[in-house]
Amino acid sequence: MAQTPDLTIGRRRTLGGLGVLAAGAAGLPFARRKPAEAQQLLQWGSSSLGSTGYVIIEALAWAANQFSETRNSSMSTAGGAENMALLQQGLLDFAQTTSSDWQPATAGEEPYPEPVEVYQMFAYTLWNLTPMVPADSDIKTLEDLKGRRVMPATAGGATAAMWQTVFEVAGLAEEVDWTYGSWTESYNAMKSGAADCIPTLLTNGRPAPVLEELQTSMDLRVLPVPDDLIAEAQERNPGILKATLTPEEWAELQEPVTTLSISGILGVHPRIDEETAYAITQAVFDHVEEVRSKGVQLQDVALEFATQHLMPQYPVHPGAARYFKEKGVWRDDLQIAELG
Repeated sequence: MAQTPDLTIGRRRTLGGLGVLAAGAAGLPFARRKPAEAQQLLQWGSSSLGSTGYVIIEALAWAANQFSETRNSSMSTAGGAENMALLQQGLLDFAQTTSSDWQPATAGEEPYPEPVEVYQMFAYTLWNLTPMVPADSDIKTLEDLKGRRVMPATAGGATAAMWQTVFEVAGLAEEVDWTYGSWTESYNAMKSGAADCIPTLLTNGRPAPVLEELQTSMDLRVLPVPDDLIAEAQERNPGILKATLTPEEWAELQEPVTTLSISGILGVHPRIDEETAYAITQAVFDHVEEVRSKGVQLQDVALEFATQHLMPQYPVHPGAARYFKEKGVWRDDLQIAELG
């Protein structure tokens, strides 16, 4: 079983992070600033340095600086789970989250001491994180993983939490040998034979560099996850998503497969007013080509995608909702938050 990580973060550590990254996203200069004394600095939480989430949040914060009157700074964090804790403590205004973070955070379940109040802004990518084994493995189904070494990346990470839920539903959570490490460690463990099953790592069908590197040394195979199993897992956590991968997207596949997936969602603290949230949403989506130019990680930033992978169970900030209604991409099953 995974040990619950300590998500408590001290103000001194956070302010230290601000000092390191106060120059803003990707080291780019602020644009269209109001005088510093008249304007609040909005703090964004991203993920580990160099990760997909880090690059995405850096680019979004850059767009907010470049194309709105707001001032924004991003800082590296441990990712979605820590960002939820930092939002809870009031130390972040905007943050990278994954869809599977929302159920435990808003319910105040471990590792959160109390419910986190947070609103959705928009979705910006989809990660495909489904079980994968060597192509020549005798493991053909999830049931075959009993007694095997399963390594879903870092303990307390979004992938590990999603897998824990799925494996509990399948009755396998106590039947496998869980082990944890960074993405690089997990992929090296597969390469060396120290792990029997690890997650795929694709961004909406685009293989991550660590996955492309692994493919050069071995053939890989995705394990099937039945639709009814995913549906049952979604009843426990609606942020667990499914998506279809095709051989055209990932050449390792012989046919289309259903994958366990999670979406990347920008979370926002309730103290952010409607006009500020609207301005930031507008800055990003009125300038999607400029945002996408910041890297392949930003290729999913688009109007329809922004609302497609939001969750109806959790409120959307009214500033973002107003913008998406104006653009005709609002979904009627989504709910709008009421600001205090």
